Amino acid sequence: MKKYLLLSAIFIFSCGGGGGGEKKKTMIDTYSFSNPEPNIPLECYTDTGVLRYGKAVANPCYVCHTQANTPYMNEKTDFDLTFSYSFPESIIKAGNPWLNAIRPDLTLKDVPMPSDEEVKSYIKQDNWTEAYANRGKGELYYFPDLPPIYTYSGSYALINIDSEGFVREPSTGEHTGWRAFKWKPFPGFFPTNGRIDSTFIRLDKPFREKDGKLDINTYKKNLAIVECAVKGVQPGEVCKGTEVGDFTMPSYYEGDAKDVPVVVYQYPSGTEFAHPIYYLEPENTISYKSVRIKEMRYMKKVAYADTRDEGEEEEEGKFFYDRGLVFNDSKNWLMAGFIEDKNGRLRAQTAEEMKFCIACHGGIGGTVDGTFTYWRKVPGAGGWMEQDYNLTAKSIKDWNYRSYEANVGPALERLLAFVKGEYQLYFAMTDGGDHFRSNAEVRSRISKDPTKISPVLSPEDNILSNPSLINYLDTDGYVKPDLFLPSAERAYGIDKQYIRIVKAQAFKFGRDVFDRPFGVSSGGNSLEKLTNLKETGVKTSGLWMVIKTLLLIR
Repeated sequence: MKKYLLLSAIFIFSCGGGGGGEKKKTMIDTYSFSNPEPNIPLECYTDTGVLRYGKAVANPCYVCHTQANTPYMNEKTDFDLTFSYSFPESIIKAGNPWLNAIRPDLTLKDVPMPSDEEVKSYIKQDNWTEAYANRGKGELYYFPDLPPIYTYSGSYALINIDSEGFVREPSTGEHTGWRAFKWKPFPGFFPTNGRIDSTFIRLDKPFREKDGKLDINTYKKNLAIVECAVKGVQPGEVCKGTEVGDFTMPSYYEGDAKDVPVVVYQYPSGTEFAHPIYYLEPENTISYKSVRIKEMRYMKKVAYADTRDEGEEEEEGKFFYDRGLVFNDSKNWLMAGFIEDKNGRLRAQTAEEMKFCIACHGGIGGTVDGTFTYWRKVPGAGGWMEQDYNLTAKSIKDWNYRSYEANVGPALERLLAFVKGEYQLYFAMTDGGDHFRSNAEVRSRISKDPTKISPVLSPEDNILSNPSLINYLDTDGYVKPDLFLPSAERAYGIDKQYIRIVKAQAFKFGRDVFDRPFGVSSGGNSLEKLTNLKETGVKTSGLWMVIKTLLLIR
């Protein structure tokens, strides 16, 4: 059955959006990797404070590892991972493998730091157009048919995208089916911490067509149905505030997809996502994004997820790989990834580089159908635009999970009403704006008194107990852009460090960069040695009780 699923999925993928020609099938042995577990990201190697302070002062782990958002196998109730450092034996022996974060003096020592002028020139150069033109060929076989959306000629401008977020084919102006959307960024995964991106969705042809022809109104309605489905709105309930108005959730989609049932918390088969990752570019006043992209990531839904069997274990040691293409953890999505070579051209990611992507998409509690963005889309017509982090259009608020303003269904109502929002809880639980408490600049943008964020370090006065300290919301309740976006100095500093990784082709040592070595021994909060390290301390410090209570975790 697994072999049949694999072959069928590859066929579906190639027919829907890949190239033509010979298709390879390779099972990769992970034991040859320099990092034995690249699917465990750097964020999992954070010191909660047990090493530095002797007690936990932060628990960023809960945003990913939590009570499962859905009953399907793409999500897993895994909040036990917030209690202990549950690394496999191979990692415990080797120590933290993400050396670019903790020992860049070893991995990047032969690569000089680029100058300001070199960085500003490099990030304005276009590497997307060439990859787009060569999609379907060689190692770009699975590169998505999404054209570039930025150009620079003295200033930045959007191209190939209309006022409703629909992406057009560059030479003909025809609809590609791709549509940009704006979402509330996942806690901590902000541009100020080094990661800035766009996301595009495309439903399969029957969802875009009526009687065999493209019908934009049908497509908009089906996109609204999918949005409400992944936000937990059940058939028969009212889906509110969409671009097509309020409507009662149907049991089936519309148009030529009229026979496809609506499955709550799941995208229909054939759904695609494209996800370019950019350099930080302060000169781009539209979105802070560069012309050059660091990566292009792509996903295609190939099968519905079954209801979860918590006892089921996947086969260890081997996984499918073909020119940057892999399955996600639960085998319901195909994922492809492309990254810069040492000259800045996009290439297929290696098997080890792609293993980095697998576990977060389909193996944790904090996603919906293995994704992080569309179920967090800004509701209504205002959400159909290129992600601008509130720079040009104020639309992202710090909605909590009870906010019907964000159109979240009842089953995802997970935050007690007295808490203003999701970010408020995250900042309080992490004592900062990222998983490592590394971003000093953002602290004053979070709280009017940067020493009063955490209820552990400032129990009498903090942003949970005293919301008047909150500094990241404007007077209308919208998130200020400077919460998401760093100063120019910080932005170019992050770009410089990342360019060194590109020149060294050292992605297997990590893609996250700090302004200095950030291991515990260097004064940072990233773990290095993992022996004799067991409990995270979040239970004894009281952090878990706060999270369990406020998020109604059972």
